[in-house]
Amino acid sequence: MRICSLLLLSTGLALATPALAGPNDVHEMVRAGEIMPFEAIQRRVVQETQGEYVGAQFDQNSRIYRFRFLREGILINVDVDARTGERVRRRQSY
Repeated sequence: MRICSLLLLSTGLALATPALAGPNDVHEMVRAGEIMPFEAIQRRVVQETQGEYVGAQFDQNSRIYRFRFLREGILINVDVDARTGERVRRRQSY
């Protein structure tokens, strides 16, 4: 039940975030060399983070990819700078 509630909460937050870029915007930024390709960063973050990979978001304004994982009923957010590929923050939501 707790996992279901967390998934619903995270889905609601994802839909409520206004600064998300569409797929075409992201591809344009990659082509222009402004950000790194999502797939390369995703592969590394998924390998380095314990838990079940739930999904990801991109914030166009901050140029941050947010990766979401579930581990033992806890939602873990891993934020990565899309320009450098460096992890900038890791948070747990209870």
